[in-house]
Formats: sequence, structure tokens, C-alpha cells
Amino acid sequence: MDNQTTAMIKALVTDFFNEIEKKELKKNKNAQAIFWVEELQEVTSIDKNYISVKKATRLYNKYVEEKENVIVKEPNKYLLDFMSLYLGYNSYEKYKSSKTLNKEIFKPEKKAIYKKIEVEKTSLRKYKNYIIGVLVLLIFPVFFFINKYTNSNTETCIIWTENHFEKSSCASKTAIDNSIFNIDIENFEKIEVTEDTPFFIDGNPKVWYGKSATGKIEFFSNRGIHPATLKELAPITEYMLKKYVYSEGFLN
Repeated sequence: MDNQTTAMIKALVTDFFNEIEKKELKKNKNAQAIFWVEELQEVTSIDKNYISVKKATRLYNKYVEEKENVIVKEPNKYLLDFMSLYLGYNSYEKYKSSKTLNKEIFKPEKKAIYKKIEVEKTSLRKYKNYIIGVLVLLIFPVFFFINKYTNSNTETCIIWTENHFEKSSCASKTAIDNSIFNIDIENFEKIEVTEDTPFFIDGNPKVWYGKSATGKIEFFSNRGIHPATLKELAPITEYMLKKYVYSEGFLN
């Protein structure tokens, strides 16, 4: 594969992950890879074009972070077209024709400079993560004992009833410890969306969604977790409205 083709694929993969971060508020590569596989992907695991979370993460490592010795096949035509479509282009060819690459990027000395800068950034990220990890290990026990002392006589569990959470004894088999999730149960409930549902107010999402245990998309009035899967809900986006709500008849 020549340098120009590699650079074009790198640009596409980078733009694709950046767009997921921008539209879906997914701040790290793992969350972005999971969103691609579980929310965007339109084929099943038996399809030859199916992509796993592991492969999605490796594509990020190779093309976005430019890590060396990452074993992953370059995206095929289906994946290239799929990523281009998410970015608003009809195909990968349309994406390429709209993309103007600086020819200087292919000069070895320039590429070496960019590579060095990226390596330095990666080293700084690793050092930062190490410091954060040490701080977490030191601070967590303090918060744990403070929380245990403060809540020693307070029930923090909740239970799902019909379409909302209610306070519950932690002895219940189906109880959920809300001290972990911090759900505002007074303003949290499962909702049916309609044409009059205010999905955004001043640009901020007012509806959250998640998949049930059977894969059905369900909507809620606030941030929290899906009561069946305990997975964190995602804020609604314009993309999800067009893809699922408006196109698949969710509106009542």
C-alpha cells in the first residue's frame, strides 16, 4: 500500500473517531469503539463485514495513535464506505475527492517529525495516566471510609417498578446500590417519545436512550442506567434521532 493511500485511510479513521467523540460525547477510544460496534454497526457477527470491539480499538491504535507493530488488517471497502457515510459522504471515493492532502506529509523527514511529536504525546499521556492511577489508589480508600461512615445507617438501594425507580431495602434480590450510579430517581423514568417530546433544550439533550436485554431501544427522562442491563444510558443525538427515532417509527 503506497504512502498516499495509507495517509488517506489514516485521515478517514481519525475523522471517523473524532466525529463519534464530537456527536456522541464518547471521550476515550474504548467508549468510541464500543459505540461503533454496538450502536452504529448494521451487520451481525456472522457477516464478513462485522467488526469487533477489539478490531475497532486496533484500528484506533494504528491510525489515530500511530502505534507501531499493531496487527490489524486495513479496512475493506465496506468499512471505508461505512465510515465515510457516517461523516456525511456517499462513499469512500466521495470522501477522497473532497479531502485535500498536503503532499509534504509524504516526505520522510516531515513524517519523522510528526512521528516524533506523536511519540512524545503518547509518552506524556502514559505518564499522566500513571499519576492519575496513583492518586486514585491513594484517594479511593479515604472516600471509601468517609462514605461508609456517612451512610452506615442509610439505605442507598433502589428498585425498578414499572417505569421508574423507587427507594428499596438493600436486602432485596433485585435492589441496585444507587451510591454507585447516583441516579436522580425523582426525575428519572422510562418514557415514550412523541412528536412533542423536547429532545433538546438550548442544545442540551433532555432524553437518554439505551438497549434492553432483547436489543430494543428504550428512552428515559434523565441520565442513569438501563434497569435491565445496568449499562450507562447515552444522551440523545441528532444522528440517533434520524437513524432510529424518525426512520423506524418510534414516535407515537
